Amino acid sequence: MSGNTHWIAWPAALLAEQEPTPASACWWALEFSPRVVLLEDALLLETGMVQRLWGGLQPMLKRLEQAFARACTVAAEQPVRAQGATAWLALARLRLAQQRAAQGLAESGPIPADALPLWTLRALQEHSAVLQRMGCQTWGDVRALPRAGLSRRIGSKPLRVLDEAYGLLPQPLDWLQLPQRFALRHDLGYPAHSAQAVLQSAQPLLRTLQLWLQARHHAVLALQLRWHHDLRRVDGQELPAWDELCIRTAQPTQGMEHLQRLLREHLGRLRWRAPVDMLELQALETVPWAAMPLSCLPAEGGAADHPNSLAWHEWVERIGARWGEDAVRQVEPCADHRPEAMQCWQSAAAWLRKKRPATPVNGCADPWQALWPPWLLPEPEALAVQANRPHWHGPLQLRAGPYRLESGWWDGTEALAVRDYFVAYNEVVGHVWIYRERSRSQLLAAAPSPASWFAQGVYG
Repeated sequence: MSGNTHWIAWPAALLAEQEPTPASACWWALEFSPRVVLLEDALLLETGMVQRLWGGLQPMLKRLEQAFARACTVAAEQPVRAQGATAWLALARLRLAQQRAAQGLAESGPIPADALPLWTLRALQEHSAVLQRMGCQTWGDVRALPRAGLSRRIGSKPLRVLDEAYGLLPQPLDWLQLPQRFALRHDLGYPAHSAQAVLQSAQPLLRTLQLWLQARHHAVLALQLRWHHDLRRVDGQELPAWDELCIRTAQPTQGMEHLQRLLREHLGRLRWRAPVDMLELQALETVPWAAMPLSCLPAEGGAADHPNSLAWHEWVERIGARWGEDAVRQVEPCADHRPEAMQCWQSAAAWLRKKRPATPVNGCADPWQALWPPWLLPEPEALAVQANRPHWHGPLQLRAGPYRLESGWWDGTEALAVRDYFVAYNEVVGHVWIYRERSRSQLLAAAPSPASWFAQGVYG
């Protein structure tokens, strides 16, 4: 079993007051990793692919602890967590840590898989009576028994789960995904008789809507709040099962403060004919979010018209007047096929003075652009070649390509790029973007010259 710690487990019961935990209570975790799953009584994150994007495991854990504490709805002095190389192993260590915390015992280091008790894995706990009669107390004891005879006694499913826990078999998981449309219900658990009580009960729905908008990079323009009446008839008058309120904003927003104020104003003018026992919030219209910062120095409380508040162009002009126009620089895309020349840095003040025509955003004209990496190395790194194969911490396999690039002749011979690009892979570096550089005279030469290999981009 691999010793890498890629799985982090948290107690899901702290994220919601009802049982089982709704998936919407775990949407916050998608900010840190696309691989999030609710497994039995725990929330698990697979972080092997994203740890270095957060600066390593420890900085990521620190931010995760802060986000988990904000998402908790059940009070807990110090929520425990556990880590492991597989999902089952992290879950088992979490259960053991929870038991030790309930008993007031000091936290110990990670327990080896072979030493974990049977009850930490539900598939083995169901057969604990049989296993204990055979002298088994831990996972290691079960693995030491003859496989064929044990399978006839308890079946093949517990043994498969045990293999998944040790990383010997892949574990199929139902990954958490955001819905395409936001529509969420909330059972109040008590009758609400006033607008203030309804607005207070709508807070969890608004927070979940904000998480959904941020994860999908959208902003809301219109939403609908529906409430279910606890009574069907009042004073002999038939009541509809549901009543609703629609609100719309002039500008798309991800912030909930403005929406809360609108709801408070509208709900305060309603006449409540019956108590409310259930709420439903729907996002009727959303648009892609393009945040426009109102101020580089926002005042306390978010007042954009505060005297200390500065818009972006005002801040650039003030800094430019104090330290020169080149003190603030920003990137600008350039029309060039060479990856290292596709953008340039220039004075932000000069960029603001330009009159830039609006250009429509089109899809990729060349399908190869879909394979461009998100990160380029500061400088192309020369690769060793052995047996006519490029090596980068081991031999590389060419997965896609070649994509031929011949560009830059207008900048002179030294800037001419004559390359063949490939997507390559090995288990150490993952997927990388490399190119084979041909001789600048190869376009006119009768025979090809020796090629040099360079790494230029990584895929994370």
